[in-house]
Amino acid sequence: MTTPSGPDDPLEEALDALGDRYGSVALGDRTFVLRSPVHGDAGFAVLQMLALAQGAHPVGAAAHGPGAVAIGVWRPPDLYVVKWTQNRWIAGYRLPRGSKPADYIRSEGRIPSRLESGNWYADVPDEVSDAFHEVGLLVEAPPFTPPEVLPPPEPKRRAAAAAAKAPARRAAAAPAPKRTPAPRSRPQEEPKPPPPPTDRVCPSCNMRRSVTQFTPGSDLCVDCR
Repeated sequence: MTTPSGPDDPLEEALDALGDRYGSVALGDRTFVLRSPVHGDAGFAVLQMLALAQGAHPVGAAAHGPGAVAIGVWRPPDLYVVKWTQNRWIAGYRLPRGSKPADYIRSEGRIPSRLESGNWYADVPDEVSDAFHEVGLLVEAPPFTPPEVLPPPEPKRRAAAAAAKAPARRAAAAPAPKRTPAPRSRPQEEPKPPPPPTDRVCPSCNMRRSVTQFTPGSDLCVDCR
């Protein structure tokens, strides 16, 4: 663990601010680690920590919560966040000159997607790995145990075949009911299906967004991945 050098050390000031906010925070190298699990999104907790510690840059943060482990680094003008859920996802942002993470976290509650500089899943650029290594973090080794990978769902064809056989077996066992003539009635027009929704609420940031801002197969918007 790195020990701050004095009362004017920006790392010590950041440690005091984070301790007042979260309580159980440890400092290793130049990274603040939130030991207790967060109740919400671990990635958002990392952004909040970096906003509080932005004056100590280059600085890193790490947190974990239900279903996710996240780390981040602020090295002006670049900010990077790594999240481990069922797989690893890395997002990079380049902030305008003179801007800081707190400018956006306080006003918008996130880093706007318009500031994204890249997204990576497998291969990671050297400058991204170097930024994390500078503060004592590794994109290959999360500081907490990542979520367990769930087994793939049962193939739909097998489930559909089993569902189709069940009513057939019940129909064969039960006696056929007597047919009664159906009363004549005027044919009714089929109701038109409602139009598909054009927006929905992201469960992470609780903001209503266009369906085009969601990645297929994910409940989270592009800003909360």
